[in-house]
Amino acid sequence: MSDDLELITDARATLAHIDEVADRARKAVVDLVRARTGREINVRPPSVMDATREQLIDAGRRARHAHEAMRLIFRFTWSAEYATLGALMRELPEDVREQIADHLWKAGLS
Repeated sequence: MSDDLELITDARATLAHIDEVADRARKAVVDLVRARTGREINVRPPSVMDATREQLIDAGRRARHAHEAMRLIFRFTWSAEYATLGALMRELPEDVREQIADHLWKAGLS
């Protein structure tokens, strides 16, 4: 267990370092574009207010599939014995597993 905690701690530190390096690289690119063109570029995802009708319709469809997957999952008891969805799924009837997997895929979650 101690080895697991050490691995998790090291992994978190490594991921934080990767984030820092990526942030510096993004800033360098933004600064370069500004210096050469005088223009700003946005490195963050666009605002939801810039979403098109089609994008919102697609988001609604994905949300409906995610909701349906959760409805199927919570027909069964998800006790602390099952730490992950994968652990719980192994215990569910095959037809239910297939339905849940289909909905999660259509929701863009698998």
